[in-house]
Amino acid sequence: SAGRPARPRFGARLPQGMLWGMHYEPPRQEKRKDPSGCLETITISRMIVSILLVPLTLIIGGIFAVLIALFLLTIHPLFALLFVLGAVLLLMIAARWEARRVGRERPPNEL
Repeated sequence: SAGRPARPRFGARLPQGMLWGMHYEPPRQEKRKDPSGCLETITISRMIVSILLVPLTLIIGGIFAVLIALFLLTIHPLFALLFVLGAVLLLMIAARWEARRVGRERPPNEL
């Protein structure tokens, strides 16, 4: 059989990392030269936390305020009323502070 190519010897390497009659060996890849992206991940995580910090604090604080108000209500209704008034006052102060802070960061649109 002169027209048939000769069979390579056992274990000889073929293209794309194949071993004759054995197993597939993936081609070796060069090491990546670009950075791993750790700094970008930290930056994105920090931005997300800074965006969600105020709303999450208000939600969790509101839940604790309701629990404390219910507990104070079991002691005396006046204590619960004073606590609720204090919480509303703190919420108003925080809302004004946040409105001023956002107002400084975003100047009014000029038309």
